[in-house]
This record gives sequence, C-alpha cells and structure tokens, in this order.
Amino acid sequence: MNIRFFPSLQQLAEVRIALRFLYEFQFRIVLTDFQGVIGGIIRAMGTEVAKWYDCHKDLLPPANNDYGKKICWYSHGAIDYFATARAFLQDDNLNRRQRFILSCKYYLEYNVETLWEDVSDDDLMFIMRNIRFWMDVLQWSTALDWTQITYEAETGNCYRTNYPSNFLRNCLWLPYYFSRLRSVKARFRCLYLAIENYSIRPFYLYLCLAQIQDYEIDDMFNRFPEKYRCRVFESFLYWPLQGIFLSIIERFRSRISNEIYLYLFKFILCERFKRTVLDYQYVSLVKQLWAPLSEETKSFVRKDRLFIFISYILGSADKDPIPYNLIELFSRH
Repeated sequence: MNIRFFPSLQQLAEVRIALRFLYEFQFRIVLTDFQGVIGGIIRAMGTEVAKWYDCHKDLLPPANNDYGKKICWYSHGAIDYFATARAFLQDDNLNRRQRFILSCKYYLEYNVETLWEDVSDDDLMFIMRNIRFWMDVLQWSTALDWTQITYEAETGNCYRTNYPSNFLRNCLWLPYYFSRLRSVKARFRCLYLAIENYSIRPFYLYLCLAQIQDYEIDDMFNRFPEKYRCRVFESFLYWPLQGIFLSIIERFRSRISNEIYLYLFKFILCERFKRTVLDYQYVSLVKQLWAPLSEETKSFVRKDRLFIFISYILGSADKDPIPYNLIELFSRH
C-alpha cells in the first residue's frame, strides 16, 4: 500500500505529554479529569495498555506497577509489541514456561532454541498443547518451514501442525510473520481471520497492509464482505491513524457504498463524540468526509435519524475541538 503514516510534530509532542501523565499516575488515571485532545490521547493510550495486558496477562508475572516501565512505545503513541516482548524477556520474574512461550509467540527463533534446553517435561506437555508448530523445529533442529506453513494456511489443513489455528489466536503478532507468508492466498486468509474476530489492533492492521502491493490490496477489498471493509476503514479512526483516514477513503472511494459512509458517520458520532473520545479534531474530519460526497450519498445519509447531529457538526466552527453540548443533544434524543 502506497499510503504511509507519518506523525506530525504536534502529534509527537502530544504523545510525550500524555506519556508523562501516564507514567506519573502509573497508568491508573481517572480519565474524566482530562479534557480536550490531550485527555483523549491519554485515554486512547491507556486503552492500548489495557488491550496489551489482556493479551499478555498469562505470559507475565503477577501484576505490579513495573509493567508501565517495561512497555515500549512508538513515538506516535502505539505500543511496540515486539520491543516490549524483548524487554519482558529480560524480566527475572518470568518463569521458564512464560519466557519460552513468549519467545515462540513472537517468533524469536534464537531465544526459542536457547530456552528449549531448559524446558522441563511438565512444561513441555503444556507447551505442546499450545504451540505445537514449534515441535518439529526444536526436535529436529531445523528452521521454520515457511513454505509448508504457507501451504497449510492456504488449505486450512491444521491436523498435523495446527498452524492455521495458531494464526487465528496469534493475530496480534501477525505483522512479525506476515511478510514471511509466501502467497497472496495465505496473507488474505490471515487478514480475513484477524478482521473477522477483531483480533488485531488498528496500527498493526495498518502495518500488514503497508507490507503488500496495491494490486493485492485491491484484490482483497474486492473479496472482503462489506462489513469487513467497514472494519478496515473504522480502524483508521483509532489513535494514531486518524491523520491518514481521509487518504484511505479517497484511495478506496470507488469501493465505498452509501451504507459504509453512513456507518462511518455513525461511528464517529457514537464512538467518538458521544463517548467523548476526543483524541483528534473530529469536527474538521467530519466536514472533510462530507464535502466530496456525491449528492446521491448525501441524500442517503440525510434520511437517517442521526443526520441532525451530523448537521450540527457541519455547522460548527473548525477551530472548535468539539461541540460540547452535543452530548446533551444525544441524551435527549
């Protein structure tokens, strides 16, 4: 995909401010105490920490305040899962099973081979039920066979190695092995499962899309059901990707139906304004999303009962971060 995400200097500065608050309060912030864009960014980054912990809690030592210090961040405010995994592998509080499985999950082959020597028989019984795809590699001292993995991902033949079901459970780490898949079909299947199950964070979905050519993305979008296209577009309304949302819309405009446009407006209204998730200048974004629409699409959107709120936003000044009384309008609707 030729659309690239480059955070602005303002965004980088806002992230540094938000991180300072998160570290100061040890990631235990009463989010309602913060207003405006900075408050929205703090809330978005706090949500990322919660999502990250939920996916890793079984691989970590008992919860403590040191978690926040080990989490590694991209400068634009998304968690760097790979660097964070490496940081936690240095934690002496991780037991050997946790350390080994974490290495397997992130395809850290050197760590896996080194830690394999210290795995006990009891740990091995547990591990074989969860990451069987590593067994041939470790038992026969071979490298991961990505040609075979690709084939089994394509065919869904998981009887012998369980590779595809691993992809389904391991979508958060998809960007780290996505480029190793050897065929369009295998990459499509992995993204399809990730989108279907909401099991990949927006920034990591973007990283996957950025690794493939435009013709392959066009083929994927032609094959995706409409609700899956909605989910892809929706992902660019999450921090930190909002700055390229309109570019994504323009890139795929010929594949966006009236229903998708209405869904995106409703998402912004209900998931951003109504819930006061104000991590971006959504007033300006709504106006820019609305302006180039065809009269047919605008007429379709105007028929929806929520258009009164869209109209309210369209009539607001660009410099207003949000029409704050919109929440009251919603509550009376």
